[in-house]
Amino acid sequence: MEAPRRSLFKRIRRRLHPIFGPPLLALAQAIVPRLYVAYMWLVWKTSRVEDCGYGRVPALRDEHNGFVGLLWHEEVFSVAWDYRAMRPHTLASVGDSGEMITRLLELCGYVVFRGGSSKRASRRRGFVLAAMVSHMKTTDRVIYGMTVDGSYGPYHEVKPGALMIALKCKKPIVLVRTWAKRNLHLPTWDRMVVPLPFNHIRQFLRGPFFVPADASDPAVFERFRLEMQNELASLAEESKVW
Repeated sequence: MEAPRRSLFKRIRRRLHPIFGPPLLALAQAIVPRLYVAYMWLVWKTSRVEDCGYGRVPALRDEHNGFVGLLWHEEVFSVAWDYRAMRPHTLASVGDSGEMITRLLELCGYVVFRGGSSKRASRRRGFVLAAMVSHMKTTDRVIYGMTVDGSYGPYHEVKPGALMIALKCKKPIVLVRTWAKRNLHLPTWDRMVVPLPFNHIRQFLRGPFFVPADASDPAVFERFRLEMQNELASLAEESKVW
């Protein structure tokens, strides 16, 4: 009896989704980004925010005419608000969730390229990275902020895309990390954290690091990728010591 009931529910859901799905999605895409901004404003307004190197962003941007910032995907909830002062450029996946994230990021002042590491966007990724390289080469003071183990992991494993942009554009890499003393930890693959109000928040920056000139050699590139992975992991551990 249970199987026919589940089958009936699936048929009903398939028929109702085209009617109710798009309006509800459009409503969520309009409301959720504003709710996010209101919540993060409350968190920052009620918290002590400590600069642990993050204040060097403008000087590094001006000295090198831009840079590529790396961070872990576990920060993704607060990324849009945390790093808005950098006026960064970033990458978002295609699809409905990517559209909502794009609207949220743009509300916080980001320039967003579409076509991140979603499963359906894999064939577009090379084209998008090429567009990001071209943009950085032709635009002054571009800052790219990239969650380098996203969107599907593995957890804390640096993917090569951001490093390739830095290599091709001859730009330095900086590591950034914003961490709160009190977080809500979600049961997601990236162990995503949501900072709570009335908190102590630290904003870290490490670098700059420079991609080796001979990183077109795959072995050299891989050594550098592992170096950045270890440095980011070390920064993550440091940020948790209070």
